[in-house]
Amino acid sequence: MRRIVDECCEEARRRLREQRDRLDALAQSPLENETLDGADACRTADITRLTEDGPGQGTRATR
Repeated sequence: MRRIVDECCEEARRRLREQRDRLDALAQSPLENETLDGADACRTADITRLTEDGPGQGTRATR
């Protein structure tokens, strides 16, 4: 069990490192503009759209 948790944690860290520039842009945008709606967030993070994955699955960003 511990190995699975450690692997998932490392995968999450890797993905965050890969997307750091987008995350920084998302964090900076509300400071500059005071608001950030969904369309602004997608534009700032260079995401073209959000799609529904199905019931209980949430949304998934696509490029």
